[in-house]
Amino acid sequence: MSVRQNSDDRGSSHGAGSARTGPTVEFAFGAVFTSLLTIPLQAPKDEILTVSDLLPTSSGRFWVVDAKVAALKIYSQEGRQLRSLAQRATGLRRPVGLASLHGRWIAALDGHLPAVVIMDEAGRVVRRFPLPELDRPVQVCNLGDRILAVVGAGWGPGQGRLVHLYTKSGEYIESLFGEPRRKPASGRAYMAAAGSAMYMGHDRTDSFAIYDVEARGVVAFSNLNPAISDGRGRYGGDAVLSGLFAASCGPLIAQFAPGSGRDYRYDLYSLDGKPMALALHSPERVVSVEGSLFYSVRTDGDGNNELRVWRMSFAAG
Repeated sequence: MSVRQNSDDRGSSHGAGSARTGPTVEFAFGAVFTSLLTIPLQAPKDEILTVSDLLPTSSGRFWVVDAKVAALKIYSQEGRQLRSLAQRATGLRRPVGLASLHGRWIAALDGHLPAVVIMDEAGRVVRRFPLPELDRPVQVCNLGDRILAVVGAGWGPGQGRLVHLYTKSGEYIESLFGEPRRKPASGRAYMAAAGSAMYMGHDRTDSFAIYDVEARGVVAFSNLNPAISDGRGRYGGDAVLSGLFAASCGPLIAQFAPGSGRDYRYDLYSLDGKPMALALHSPERVVSVEGSLFYSVRTDGDGNNELRVWRMSFAAG
């Protein structure tokens, strides 16, 4: 996908929409990431788009999970909605996540009847396989273009395991990572993939695991904040983990949803778990990563969505 550089390359929103008034708080995020492109995601009249997940494809189009209406939306490079794929077209009762497969297929996760549906870029269903090992799936990742990893809620047939590995054809491999024992017994696990490495975190812990798929073992288990020992989370309960994102060249991004504030917070780590930059603030919500590019969405008070494309401003190492 070709991108053009905004005149403002430090992450402020001036280049994206100079008509918007009021200050923005992006200086910390923009000090690490460079804004390359801003795309308004247009919704049909009388519709409000809810971006639950987003996947850039090799054709330059963007697939969006709109959880509010239980549909997949396909957008052009310019942000024009091309298609809306509801259950009748895909068989997905409640789409919750997307992953690219071989760069030309889309793996869509059904959170209602646990299953993965494989589609081509035109939205045609290629195959579907069930996920009997887990309940309430919430995320799917592609590990090295060889394995599909699905994050569940830790309940049901998976016997308390949060991450479940499958071949691309749907054959079950194994289940990993037990539900944290910290009370209350609820929460959400998040995962990111970079090559054959898998990164797993949970919003009720202060650590994340680095799992080597080739060696089939945890190679590191890093503490997000060694100073916190009261179980209130990385930011003392003011924000909770809401996503993990990784590029093959780094970094690993831990995203924390706003608590009392309006900005997301971000911690950046090298792929071996070493801190790179901590406590970045931004109203941007990162939703996807492709190669060295990161994608974020910002929604205004009227429900309008802007998709932004970013790259690292320095080498991740």
